[in-house]
Amino acid sequence: MALTPAVIAAATLALGDREGPGAMSMRRIAADLGCDPMAIYRHFPNRQALLDAVADLAVQEVAVPAGEKPWDERVRAVLTDVRAAALRHPGIAGHIASRPPLGSAGQKLAAVITGALAEAGLAPGDVLKASQALVAYSAAGLRMAVEAGAPDERWRQVNEALEGETPVVGSAEQFEYGLRLLLNGIRLEAHPGEASRTAGAYSGQDRSCS
Repeated sequence: MALTPAVIAAATLALGDREGPGAMSMRRIAADLGCDPMAIYRHFPNRQALLDAVADLAVQEVAVPAGEKPWDERVRAVLTDVRAAALRHPGIAGHIASRPPLGSAGQKLAAVITGALAEAGLAPGDVLKASQALVAYSAAGLRMAVEAGAPDERWRQVNEALEGETPVVGSAEQFEYGLRLLLNGIRLEAHPGEASRTAGAYSGQDRSCS
């Protein structure tokens, strides 16, 4: 089989799936491919460039949501599916959390998010800011999922202090709740008048009951 960037990236992704991120050194990847490490450098200038390509390969698994879906459902689908795809590939998940993919697959998903945010009613400058906030939240949530272990004594202490059970750190439940808060905030940012009318309605209701 000819050594190409696609072949190298696919082999690296499979190696990470089997043995985790610690195995994804240039020498180990070359050994897995049966080639000299310098052969990989002819296709990728450094390990980070290779891992960027592997990360983009992993998120190719994310389906682009249908355009007729509401804007918030499209954003939610992309971000939750990226998280799920990353966690299916433990060798590259940490890299995706540190450097969200910007290859062809990553750009396609980013376009879905920015398009949905524009459709939500945000001004062009706010579309960029909101997309950055969503990516930062998603990256942090993915990092927590990668690094978090099973609920421990500290988690139990927090629950006792708060007198209730909190979501497990890095869990899908925690991620989905925070994402819902962000999307609701974006909705209010895009249509502040609606928020004011809602607040006024509540205020009027309070006066009538006093």
